[in-house]
Amino acid sequence: MGARWALAAASILTALLLQATVVGPVTFPVPVSLPALMVIVVAIYAGPGVGLALGFSTGLIADLGSDHPAGVQALCWMAAGLVAGMLGGLAVERGYGTRGVAALAALIGAVTACSVGLLLALLGSHAATIGLALSAVIPVGLTEALLGLALVPAVRALLRSQGIRAARPTGELIGRAHG
Repeated sequence: MGARWALAAASILTALLLQATVVGPVTFPVPVSLPALMVIVVAIYAGPGVGLALGFSTGLIADLGSDHPAGVQALCWMAAGLVAGMLGGLAVERGYGTRGVAALAALIGAVTACSVGLLLALLGSHAATIGLALSAVIPVGLTEALLGLALVPAVRALLRSQGIRAARPTGELIGRAHG
């Protein structure tokens, strides 16, 4: 259990650091969010419960490090984690590959970025307008689709690694003779 907590904390901090130092400056003025995309991809593979928790915690840390009202990203990323977890089960069952999961994650990410922008505009946050939020949907979706092509295999590999898998209970067959 401790390895999962450590992986979650390291993932959150790494995504936030990469967002601030690489992704944000390179994709400016498009409001692409690597941490939100990470939450969405993890939720697709790990389910809605993990998506809710990871979305809220990642969003809250991002909110507390920004100058806009706290809780906006936490609320939107939590909803994105829930939706991604619910839709992800269907995508994984149908055998979506990296491109399919990246496309689904990009779609949810674009809607999430628009939701964050709209909520910030409604709350009167500086530099946030409804027009900017709506006009960024397509550029965010395309950019996050490209980021997703790199992120999906990395998340899938981390979630499948032996170090973070839950221990499987071992059971004995009923009526099996012990020799």
